[in-house]
Amino acid sequence: MTQVLEARRAFDQARADASAMVARKRALLGLAMIRARGGGKESQATIARQMGVGIQQIRAYEQAYRDWVRDHPGESLEG
Repeated sequence: MTQVLEARRAFDQARADASAMVARKRALLGLAMIRARGGGKESQATIARQMGVGIQQIRAYEQAYRDWVRDHPGESLEG
C-alpha cells in the first residue's frame, strides 16, 4: 500500500506542476498580447482574427496575465 500512496503523491505533484506551468504560459501569452496592443500597434480584434479565436478569449488571456501578476507579487514571469 505504501507504493500506491507514494505513486498517488507523485501523480498529484505532477498534476500541480503541470497546472502551474500552463498558468505561467497562459500569463506569458496574455503579456505578449498586451505588449502587441501597446501603442496601438495591434487591436484585440486583429490578434483574435490572426489566432482564430474570439475577442473574449484574448481578454481572458490578458486577464490571466493580470491575475498572475496579482497572485505572484515580486516574482518575474519572464526568465
